[in-house]
Amino acid sequence: MPRFETRQYWLILTAVFATVAIATGERVTARDRLTLKGHSGWVASVGFSPDGKTLATASADKTVKLWEVESGKELATLTGHTDSVAAVTFSPDGKTLATGSYDHTSKVWEATTGRVLNTLTGHKGVVMSVAFSPGGRTLATGSIDSTIRLWDATTGRETAVLAGHKSWVNAVAFSPDGKTIASGSSDNTVRLWEVGEGKEVRVLRPKAAEIRSIAFSPDGKQLAAGTRYGVVKVWDAAAGDEVASLKGHAGDVWAVAFAPDGKTLATGDGDWNRPGDVRLWDTNGWKERTSLRHTGEVLSLAFAPKAPVLAAGSWDKTVKLWDLADR
Repeated sequence: MPRFETRQYWLILTAVFATVAIATGERVTARDRLTLKGHSGWVASVGFSPDGKTLATASADKTVKLWEVESGKELATLTGHTDSVAAVTFSPDGKTLATGSYDHTSKVWEATTGRVLNTLTGHKGVVMSVAFSPGGRTLATGSIDSTIRLWDATTGRETAVLAGHKSWVNAVAFSPDGKTIASGSSDNTVRLWEVGEGKEVRVLRPKAAEIRSIAFSPDGKQLAAGTRYGVVKVWDAAAGDEVASLKGHAGDVWAVAFAPDGKTLATGDGDWNRPGDVRLWDTNGWKERTSLRHTGEVLSLAFAPKAPVLAAGSWDKTVKLWDLADR
């Protein structure tokens, strides 16, 4: 078995997309603000609360930790999964969190108490990614069992199963209007689904490139995907036409995300235990603005919604927070 497949068999690494740090000018600088240490396993996923005050991190140590963004203080540790936690995200109102795990389940947690509200069962493999709909009523989960499942986020009732992928579903994302779900898979495709009927409406096929991560632009007009071989593809979400092919990463692109105003796309890479890079791209012309160096392989990225702070979770068990500014 080739080295990469051996590693992926053991790790089944995830990339959970979230919005990432915005740069408002042509020249961007970054200051290493904090390094969060506390997990005893790699950090697969990071996500900010809607008010930007709390950061959630999901780890191979079977826990989710909550951190105060301003100080870097650890606020809580959520336990309940019986295997590595691959994904975490806050609901749009910030009252709950959702997680996906190697134990084949997803959980919905009360954010203030850390209490498990629902445990979602049905997947027959690792739950690689989770995403709330913009209104927070629906939770989507993607798994290595090749399916996407939709759930009532309040009751935990399964409402739909989207089948069509031929391999692992590594990433799922809702369009900003909530009408479409995008899913990225190791079968080298990105599929778009109509949420209401669960109907597949389009298949995007980058050449020989397993999809590691996906993200919609804030206006829903573009869709970005990070691939196994270090290339980032960007499509017109409505027409399916390729808009850009971004090159420069040396390893798999485990995380992609648009800034809240859509002017910047951030992408993160890594290969084995080599330190990874985060690259920031100007979406007006798709030129690289700058790159940031992590101490470990970059597995996840998230942008604080109310401050120019970028969080990056890593294989080296740490989370870096950078202050980004147009100097």
